[in-house]
Amino acid sequence: MSHARILLSVLAGSTVAIGLATASLAQSPRTETVAAAAAASGTVFRGTIWGDETIDYLVTAEAGQRLSVDVSTTNDSLYFNVLPRGSDEAIFIGSTSGNVADIPIPAAGVYIVRVYLMRNAARRDEGADYALGIGLSGGDFADGLAGGPDWWKVAGLSAGALNIRSGPDTRFPVVGKAQNGEVMQNRGCRLTRGTRWCSVRVDGSGVSGWVAGKFLVEAAAPAMPTVPQGGPVGNGTPFDATGLVNCAIAPGEAMRTCPFGVVRDGPGNAGLWIALGNGQERQILFEGGAPVSTNADLPLSHEKSGDEFTIRIGDERYVFPEALIQGG
Repeated sequence: MSHARILLSVLAGSTVAIGLATASLAQSPRTETVAAAAAASGTVFRGTIWGDETIDYLVTAEAGQRLSVDVSTTNDSLYFNVLPRGSDEAIFIGSTSGNVADIPIPAAGVYIVRVYLMRNAARRDEGADYALGIGLSGGDFADGLAGGPDWWKVAGLSAGALNIRSGPDTRFPVVGKAQNGEVMQNRGCRLTRGTRWCSVRVDGSGVSGWVAGKFLVEAAAPAMPTVPQGGPVGNGTPFDATGLVNCAIAPGEAMRTCPFGVVRDGPGNAGLWIALGNGQERQILFEGGAPVSTNADLPLSHEKSGDEFTIRIGDERYVFPEALIQGG
């Protein structure tokens, strides 16, 4: 499921048994012990995995420490789980929680970071190159990183723009840029190989990723857009922009205006809600700069002339500028 699709759904997560993850464990895992000094300073392991092979990295930790793990890979079917040695229950499952983990250690012992390919990829005997970051920090210091203000502002750039990356290290690809003064939501910070990285969502554009914390300073919360009277409710996520779009709901109806709210998720990805009246809302999901689905069981089509969209959903018509989706 893409980030944009998450805008139109509510997902609930919980710790589940590792047996529910679809890693293939047909082979005995290869193991590698992470030296205490390497874990304390943060280190990156590079490797290759094939088919149903698994690789276990063993980390000795004390209660109250925080285990930080992240992975970049050439195969989207590669994940990692974290579990105490001797237990079948994972305390982190990558296939449901993503490729970055920051885990408070509940009890002293050895913890396994298990790298694997999902079963469908393993059955095809696919391979994957990966770079696995592992770090272990003291609880007090990590807790301080996890806190901080609700909002950051980019500051201190002497030239160019701040890279927003898909993960907390320079080995992850750039997914966006930010300029001095841009405001972004703080989603928590961590140490990666001695560098402070912060997970952020840029106000307005919705671009999400990781940035170097040394270029962030505390900022005031931005003013939230006001929803027009009779406007949409959406899915509970604050709108990035609100206003009016040109609309015609019934066959043969002249164009009028309908209140809208939009939640953006980076360039070309957004969830758009349009109030139709009587408490009804039309939802339109955009991916890659184009509408891909709606909450109506009706044909969906669109045209684009210059920077203006015309969207048809059955007999309904909506007209608005591309900037409504892209931001700016």
